[in-house]
Amino acid sequence: MLMGLSLFTSVERACARDIQHEIRTLKQEQADLRQLRKALDVKLGKLGREMHQLDQELLSARKKFKHADKNWLASKRKVSVLSKQKQALQTTIQSMQQRMQAEANMAWQRDHREPSWLDVLVGGDVTEVPHRQYMMRFVLEGQAKERQIWEASLQDLKIVEQALQLEYDHLSALKSKKYQAKTKAEKRWKAKHRKLVALRHDAKLKKKRNQALKQQEKALLQLFAGLKDALISSDKLAKQVSIRHRKGHLRWPMQGTLVVNFGDEVSYLHRRSQGVQMRPNHQKVNALQVHAMHAGQVRYADWFGGFGLMMVVGYGHGVLAVYAHNDALHKQVGDWVDAGDVLADAGSTGWVEKTRLYFEIRDHGKSVNPRKWCR
Repeated sequence: MLMGLSLFTSVERACARDIQHEIRTLKQEQADLRQLRKALDVKLGKLGREMHQLDQELLSARKKFKHADKNWLASKRKVSVLSKQKQALQTTIQSMQQRMQAEANMAWQRDHREPSWLDVLVGGDVTEVPHRQYMMRFVLEGQAKERQIWEASLQDLKIVEQALQLEYDHLSALKSKKYQAKTKAEKRWKAKHRKLVALRHDAKLKKKRNQALKQQEKALLQLFAGLKDALISSDKLAKQVSIRHRKGHLRWPMQGTLVVNFGDEVSYLHRRSQGVQMRPNHQKVNALQVHAMHAGQVRYADWFGGFGLMMVVGYGHGVLAVYAHNDALHKQVGDWVDAGDVLADAGSTGWVEKTRLYFEIRDHGKSVNPRKWCR
């Protein structure tokens, strides 16, 4: 019994040591990658800093616009709910008024004629008056509870109308904020667009960009070399079907169209594409969401030169995937993800003008055609 307990304790200690070792390895790996990114920023020089600054300003403006739009939509939904409440209360009040009026009419009605107080006073059968008064009193007493509901509904209607007016005022203010945020985002986008146009046409800037691209390519290869496969051999992935067994059946990271294929000549890069570029299908729900193609671990999530906001996910067995030009990253380094999890929102950060996702798969450091991996 004691031997079994001792053995179990030894296994626990060994597991704890492995976890601590993985944590230390991850921290060291991230420190190395941060240094690599800083070195890349230095090598990209003024051009890189300007592009980074333009993207930061653009992302900040877009974030404010999304926040303003979200608040505006929430207020709009609230107006819709209050309007429906108002309509329902008005219908209820009208229906109760008609029903109570009809009951009073029936209690007083004689010879299929509508009741008339003048009829009672001057020409009616006086012997019927006590009976009619009794019926009226009976109806009014029976309607007492309904009248309370009716009066409460009138009060509720008044409260809803006041709330609706306040929300209309709030909605108008939010619409103004949304317009201002949108205008600012468009202004930031135009500033970036002018810079990208200059990069294509200005000879000096083109030369600087070409030099920067070479430095970036070297840095990317260093990044891949720095992402060790040790952490990926965790029990998390041991329980999953190997990504290699899923080759050819993996999901594409986004619903969209391939606008640059693997191996295509990319004019502004002056080389063949190591991955693919995808254009989102804006008609689809959540069109900008970028999904994990398999279970894995986030190995890099930060800025990376012309790639903009970039995420690298390790899928085990030497397979890595790059997701770049994002507007937002929803996972952090070290996070474990399952197939289909949302990693990021596709965007236009880095050296692209339109909303695009750059998607690249590396097999033991070598770029491979995603078409052979994804269904």
